Amino acid sequence: RLATGEELHAPVVVNVAGPASSKINAMADVLDDMTISTRALRQEVVHVPAPKGFDFEADGMIVSDSDIACYCRPEHGNHILVGSEDPPCDPHQWVEDDADYDRDFTDQWTTQAMRYGQRVPSLGIPSKMRGVVDLYDASTDWIPIYDRSSLSGFYMACGTSGNQYKNAPIAGRMMAALIEFCEAGNDHDTAPLQFTLPYIERDIDVGFYSRKRPVNEESSFSVLG
Repeated sequence: RLATGEELHAPVVVNVAGPASSKINAMADVLDDMTISTRALRQEVVHVPAPKGFDFEADGMIVSDSDIACYCRPEHGNHILVGSEDPPCDPHQWVEDDADYDRDFTDQWTTQAMRYGQRVPSLGIPSKMRGVVDLYDASTDWIPIYDRSSLSGFYMACGTSGNQYKNAPIAGRMMAALIEFCEAGNDHDTAPLQFTLPYIERDIDVGFYSRKRPVNEESSFSVLG
């Protein structure tokens, strides 16, 4: 039901609400059989100018550096985007309300900029903070939920933030296959869909992403997956 009171009806609904995914699942009353949940996690991402004389926007690359727990990539305006790999020394900032959280930069911004400065001594750290403050949609073990639910016709593609970088196209194809599989009467919970990755022609057990799976203790419990 929309704010206007209008109701929209569909035989299939997919929860792709990102940081609001846990709220939507609660509204759909599908939490009871789930062993994996999702939560909104506040993140700060740094934008700093590239060192003088280097066109990072054109010549830079995506780098993940676990020694300083940062990743970087080129950003518009010859800036460098610096994000966090969520090291244990940085406390997680879980958010209860995805519409009401602190959108201001904190000391975390400076920490991430200085960490990257260890790798690039000529990096200037400006006094004016620029970047993004927003939310991740993180699952219990940081592995996404691509699954049906206990409510017929209601599906989930949740908990994808961070470690599912650039995976949206194949995740969409896999979800489409999963929906067709389940709507045809197959029991994905007991005999999970086997999905063939089209380019590398390998099959994956979609049950790996089940809402009912045990917590994967081999996970990094971070954006690294």
